[in-house]
Amino acid sequence: METTTTDPSAGLEAGAVQPSTTAEAVEKMKILVAIDDSEESFYALGWVLDNFFKQSLGGATYELIIIHVMEPLPNYIFPGAPAVYPTTSVVQSVNKVQQENASAILSHAVQICTKKKVKAKASILEGDPKEMICEAAELMQIDLIVVGSRGLGMIKRAFLGSVSDYVAHHAKCGVLIIKPSKESQK
Repeated sequence: METTTTDPSAGLEAGAVQPSTTAEAVEKMKILVAIDDSEESFYALGWVLDNFFKQSLGGATYELIIIHVMEPLPNYIFPGAPAVYPTTSVVQSVNKVQQENASAILSHAVQICTKKKVKAKASILEGDPKEMICEAAELMQIDLIVVGSRGLGMIKRAFLGSVSDYVAHHAKCGVLIIKPSKESQK
């Protein structure tokens, strides 16, 4: 709902549109934090909680969404040998352990939020973390993705790939990469 004002002494030009301050007019900024089992991702979560949720920046309100992406069990191919596929029972066993680990990681993240009195939604996704973070952000209409940086060197990044680097180049919204401070690494 918008109101117009014709009183120039109110600090606006005559006929300027001023947004209403009712609760339904205030739109929340959606922040997605991608979490894995690394200290860097939990540092990024803490940074978001301290810098976005501690004080209301310019009257803005925020919605926090935390995701963890489980990678699928890979198939192994050795040169000159046929592909090795795990049996159904092995896949089920590994999936169960992955699901338990993912639940524990998200539970820990939500506990951190609860201690800081911040409500968060949490989701477990499955797939390539790089692609799934970008896809989830687009589907959920996220305004800002926050990821931690492990600080891989140039050679490791070239061979392993960097999730934060991929997300920064492929996400269709803002991306904030949080590097831990020198003090937090000690």
